[in-house]
Amino acid sequence: MELKDYRCTRNALYQHNCLGQNDISARQGYYIKAHGIEEAWEKMAIRFPEETELGFTVQEWEPFDVKIVEIKRDKYGNIIQ
Repeated sequence: MELKDYRCTRNALYQHNCLGQNDISARQGYYIKAHGIEEAWEKMAIRFPEETELGFTVQEWEPFDVKIVEIKRDKYGNIIQ
């Protein structure tokens, strides 16, 4: 069985005032390689043993390529090619 990527989030409420405090979709994801959802969950439990009762959200994740491009502008705001 091959390793897959999983995006895992902590279900416990965030303690600081931020978007993710009450909105799980705004939370930081942990990207874990595992053989299945259960193994990804177990890896999160090792990282956050005090949060296993509330659990974790685990989703299979499809990685994608990201290209970073620097855009430079002249003193007038025009893009320099």
